[in-house]
Amino acid sequence: MRVGFVVDASCDLPDACLERHGVRILPHVLELGSRTWIDERDPEQTMMLYRRFIADRSVEARVNAASTAEIRDIFLQELVLDYDRVLVISAAAEFSDMHAHATEASYAILQAYRERRDAADRAGSFALRVLDSRSLGAGEGVVLCRALELLEDGRQGFEKIRLTVRDELERVRCLFVPGDPWYLRRRGMDGRGKGIGRGEYLLAELAGVRPIIELSRGVQQVVARPRGYAAACAQAMDEARKAIARGLGTPALVLSFGGDPRVIRKMEAYQELEAAAVSAQLDMHLAVMGAGAGARLGPGAFSIGWLEASE
Repeated sequence: MRVGFVVDASCDLPDACLERHGVRILPHVLELGSRTWIDERDPEQTMMLYRRFIADRSVEARVNAASTAEIRDIFLQELVLDYDRVLVISAAAEFSDMHAHATEASYAILQAYRERRDAADRAGSFALRVLDSRSLGAGEGVVLCRALELLEDGRQGFEKIRLTVRDELERVRCLFVPGDPWYLRRRGMDGRGKGIGRGEYLLAELAGVRPIIELSRGVQQVVARPRGYAAACAQAMDEARKAIARGLGTPALVLSFGGDPRVIRKMEAYQELEAAAVSAQLDMHLAVMGAGAGARLGPGAFSIGWLEASE
């Protein structure tokens, strides 16, 4: 049985990792000023968007999930012939329409996929399921890493993998640090300005405080307010180091940065975290933050995610 995984463009994992596992990408449509871009996590395009558009506050930004019809075509033209079982992992429904559109598309192919597989002499049944990751960025990447781990382990069938991952979502932790709180205030994670309140924003602007935002179970909350961006990133990474010491629920740690990842690699906190990950034999993934999330959180935004161990 051929099993495939699909994520949307907000899933922050390095391209080499996604390609190695054959993970497909559902695109976002980015409207930046008067121009429209299809975001499929192309590294060169993403970095260009950060430099030319996302860093410009005057450029209006809108991030849209691919339409139901577009996703339906991707399912029919590619997935129903390449795989027998497909798990689609989407960004949190609270912050993106991708889950709703992918779910609608999964219903829309129910009749057509049989005809397409029959015409191609593809024997056997086909099933596609859509799972809301309840997270974004690095958190969504952690969910995918857990699903891939279970598949490679080989002891669980497709439906059991889906249910296991679904039941573990409440233990996914993802921390975000905005590079520029202006973006979080004006746009927010949902693109509608539901990021931080006016008081939190003024504190950040006037006192140099950088809020650390935790996203868990689809709910965001400010969990710390260090003074300065570097201190906030260091504190977020220190939380991950403590989680490693307790033991993680999957041997993967995912980080992303709204810009050149070398900025993060140079941080002492990153190097300490990397040493802890190597000691614990974890896979540590540092990726460029997707352009869609970057447009909402601004250049320099940082995220880190992991799966807490079960009690």
